[in-house]
Amino acid sequence: MARGWKPWDHLARDEQRSLQDAQLARILRTRVIPFSPFYRRRFAEAGIDPASIRTFDDLERVPFTTKQDILVSEENPEGPRNLILQPSQELMKEHLPKGELLKLLARKVVSGPRRLREQLFREFNPCTMFFTTGRSTGSIPFFLTLYDQDLLTKAGRRICEVIGVRPDRDRVFNLFPYAPHLAFWQTTFCGLASGTLTLNTGGGRVMPADRTIAAMERLKPSIIVGMPGYFYHLLRRMVSEGRDLSHVKVIALGGENVPAGFKRKVMELMAGCGATDVKISSVLGFTEARMCWAECTGERRTGFHTYPDLNLLEIIDPDTGERVPEGKTGELVFTNLDGRGSMLVRYRTGDIVEGGIVSEACPGCGRTVPRIMSDIQRRSNVKSLDIGKVKGCLVNLNTLSEAFSGDDEIEEWQLEIKKHNDDPFETDELILYCSLRGDESPDVFRHRIQTLVNAKCELRLNDIQVEDLESLLRRTGMEELTKEIRIVDRRPAATANQEAAPR
Repeated sequence: MARGWKPWDHLARDEQRSLQDAQLARILRTRVIPFSPFYRRRFAEAGIDPASIRTFDDLERVPFTTKQDILVSEENPEGPRNLILQPSQELMKEHLPKGELLKLLARKVVSGPRRLREQLFREFNPCTMFFTTGRSTGSIPFFLTLYDQDLLTKAGRRICEVIGVRPDRDRVFNLFPYAPHLAFWQTTFCGLASGTLTLNTGGGRVMPADRTIAAMERLKPSIIVGMPGYFYHLLRRMVSEGRDLSHVKVIALGGENVPAGFKRKVMELMAGCGATDVKISSVLGFTEARMCWAECTGERRTGFHTYPDLNLLEIIDPDTGERVPEGKTGELVFTNLDGRGSMLVRYRTGDIVEGGIVSEACPGCGRTVPRIMSDIQRRSNVKSLDIGKVKGCLVNLNTLSEAFSGDDEIEEWQLEIKKHNDDPFETDELILYCSLRGDESPDVFRHRIQTLVNAKCELRLNDIQVEDLESLLRRTGMEELTKEIRIVDRRPAATANQEAAPR
């Protein structure tokens, strides 16, 4: 069904599905299978005719792609490079449908062979890359072409629409760390796409806290964007220094889950700086998607507003791999419906979405796009622990992370997992390091937190170490790393694939 005059964010559900089915069939037949070494082999090994995958329901027959599938291995010596679309004359002649070949021939006649080669080079040649943060499986590159940069710009423009950015009145302050990571560059492209004045600070490693705060006072931004932990770190300092933030209207936080308790703490601190009418929006993005989605600010926790013409999303049972009904909790699975460079089909993100995906109109803004619900947890933070006589006990550390981040008494924290006496054959231990506001005595705090942890996870912390704020900032790498470390697993089996955490 043609979209006609309707905008991307107000299509009816049947129009969205019709559009996605057409996009899916086309991208598989004309781009992914002809030019992706990884998926050409994957479809052939599974005995799947690409022409038979024409609808959302057909897609269930395609095997999942995982991080492990695309790492360098004996079976996949090129690793993530095999995800890049790599056209050649031979592949075009062998795999492209006749209709596509006729289109290329027409372009060749009109533009000439040299001009056509230049156009295809610009469309398909990787010109930049983003990297995953690499905490669990090593850092993985995902490649973008000029075509993909146009899509990143389109996503940036849409994020500004969803959040309500207006270039004639707004100024944006970007606190994301400068790195080849999606968050910084998506925010940069938001400013470029919308024409909104944006200061890209590069985060604490590029611009120290005192200079960042001074720049914020001079620019007087109406919108601040950044990592939750680093923004809270700066905000706490600005409150203590009596800084004025009355000009701030929207705070957009991304890079990790932003629980309701943490948002409440931020709102209280912002009010202390004169910002009494501020709205907090979460932004979701993962490197593999090469673009981000935002919550609208019409209501709290409206869910991330996605782009039905660019992405296809599923929610599956993480154990069985089967799709779950709309609105049910499960793991997010991602498929590109447009793009070049690194393309993905049925990629398991490892993100567990509480409440899954919903398609009814957003109560905050009325948009009809599919919305990924706001509470997202990393499946990798569900750890198997050997505690006492209980071996292999699964513990959801996402639950503890939300509790600690939202606790009114905790300023900063880090949870450490280690072996007793550093002996690999001993039991596991959980140690909480934290700095406190000082409203409770350390003993009262320890008792309360132990009770809380027991109620949420049915276990006890082996130790609770109360330290000064500066010690916790060093532990988490607040102004040293691109992303502060909250949960550090020092067990021998875990440290081999984990970034080193400051002690």
